[in-house]
Amino acid sequence: MLSMETAIVKKISWSRPGLQCLEVSLGDKIERALNYPSLAGTALPGHRVALNTTAVRLGLGSGGYHFVIYNHSRDCLLPGCEGHILKLRYTPQQLKVKTYEEMLGSGKRALSFEKYPGLQRAPVILGELHSMLEPFIRVVKHLNPSRKIAYIMTDSASLPLQLSETVHRLKEEKLLEGALSCGHAFGGDLETVNIYTALIAAREKLKAEVIVVTPGPGVVGTATRYGFSSIELGDNIDRVRKMKGTPVVIPRLGFFDGRPRHYGLSHHTLTTLGEIAAMPAYLPLPSLDRKKMLLVWKQMKEARLLEKHRVVVIKRKNIFKGLQCFCHQFLTMGRGVKEEPAFFSAVASAAYFTEKMLCRSYYP
Repeated sequence: MLSMETAIVKKISWSRPGLQCLEVSLGDKIERALNYPSLAGTALPGHRVALNTTAVRLGLGSGGYHFVIYNHSRDCLLPGCEGHILKLRYTPQQLKVKTYEEMLGSGKRALSFEKYPGLQRAPVILGELHSMLEPFIRVVKHLNPSRKIAYIMTDSASLPLQLSETVHRLKEEKLLEGALSCGHAFGGDLETVNIYTALIAAREKLKAEVIVVTPGPGVVGTATRYGFSSIELGDNIDRVRKMKGTPVVIPRLGFFDGRPRHYGLSHHTLTTLGEIAAMPAYLPLPSLDRKKMLLVWKQMKEARLLEKHRVVVIKRKNIFKGLQCFCHQFLTMGRGVKEEPAFFSAVASAAYFTEKMLCRSYYP
């Protein structure tokens, strides 16, 4: 069950399109809450709001924020778009959106959509963590500032795209052609019903040369073999192949996590590529020291990745060139570039490989 409490908004700490951070009076304490105006309307100081306090009360990783469920000071909220598709369906928070599929309408446009010829080998970059998104894009843009990149957020982690400070920053700096939310994820420049139509929209509507697919912030992981949300990556490899694109996987690589299952290549990468994906993907890896490279090679051999996928080692000095001015911003599981260099080297390697592939140095 959810934990719900009532509070009074004291002030707006900060806001950006689609998201407000509030200071609220909750009992005798001042606490923080996030409000999505698309769900509960715009909050103002003095408003009485109902909060979902579950994650904070349980000490979970929501960043120390409650979430506004309902604003008692807003008697009536009118739907803000013409769409007929509901996301978060059959929940008290279900909201109406206008999807890309609806925009196509009927007649010739819809018919051409149904006979879509495919992505024409366009690279689709698949990552299991949201923290892979920004460093990848920074490196690609460093290599080729004119490269057109679109981002698709799946619904396996956070659902509101506005939660991502990363996407907000990338869009403000005009490093993205646009962001799409698919499935029950919402808040993108384009809404889509599923990953297939999101890929089409990224390619055809946004004219992206590179499409990046990751979940939003807050993935779920357990100590079990299959119990993690980013297992979707394996299915997404097959979906990209079916759409005639070229899947490129950013491996989750690291040596400072502390959990044995994430040492070297994470068991997430090994499981999704070894067991879940039925079709081949490219797997770019950075060049590591001999001991670490032997371990990674042994992991891939035991998981039978070498038989199925196309592993490419990127032997490049100064792998972090293009990230140097931004190192302070990049974190994964609380660790930065200096604390987890292999992780960010893997992200940068995927970016270098993608640019080489687009320049026809590699062929799918």
